[in-house]
Amino acid sequence: MNELEPISIREMKREARDLYRGHWGTAIKLNILPIVAVVGSFFFVSLIMAVVVYSLTQGTINGSEVAGQADTSSDNNSVVFSVISDGIGMLFTWSIAWGIVDWFKQPKADQHFKQSLQIFSNGKFWQSFLLALVQNILIYLWTLLFIIPGIIKTFSYSQTYYAYKRDLDQGKRANSLTDYITTSRRVMDGRKWELFLLELSFIGWYILGFLTAGIGYIWIIPYVTGTRVAYSRRLFGDDQSTQSERIVQERTI
Repeated sequence: MNELEPISIREMKREARDLYRGHWGTAIKLNILPIVAVVGSFFFVSLIMAVVVYSLTQGTINGSEVAGQADTSSDNNSVVFSVISDGIGMLFTWSIAWGIVDWFKQPKADQHFKQSLQIFSNGKFWQSFLLALVQNILIYLWTLLFIIPGIIKTFSYSQTYYAYKRDLDQGKRANSLTDYITTSRRVMDGRKWELFLLELSFIGWYILGFLTAGIGYIWIIPYVTGTRVAYSRRLFGDDQSTQSERIVQERTI
């Protein structure tokens, strides 16, 4: 068996930065939905925590009453809702990543916000939703075995979005939607730990985003998305040599 050539985390990050250089405003625009969601959630949680702390210090909340309200019963409806809502969230994540994929292909072209919502305009919404739903169901089922198998399968299925995007761009159609999940499993064979390390390398940035009261995520989220796309392009061999060098050359012509 041939040993896989490692993909440099540092190089993938550099490709993302090279793509965004001088165009961070565009990168933020394409990622505005997750940015608003993350920053908004940060402020909402902070507000709730502040209210709870204030209430506790004022003695208006009885600790035993709070504990007594915890509901540990299993609710099938909540599970179904969670899987479906996660599938919808995955659709938006895919669509935003697809916009970055298109940007890598044409770094000199004007980038518009609608590119991050292309999943609603490419005529494949329900097909895409079904694929995202199937992927989430599979991950959920693996998670039931234990947390670790679910995490492993999350990395194993991580390239489904890119395999699917390639066929959409080429007007192709797999025999079944699960073929894209199979493709992701195949290309990630032997690389799940590598991708885990790539994700782990952003931990410092996530901490910085937290320390800046969520403001730092305005730049961190596009950076992470761009790096993930750069990794996918290298994984599938679609970067045609060194992508960062090609971008720099095109912008200097």
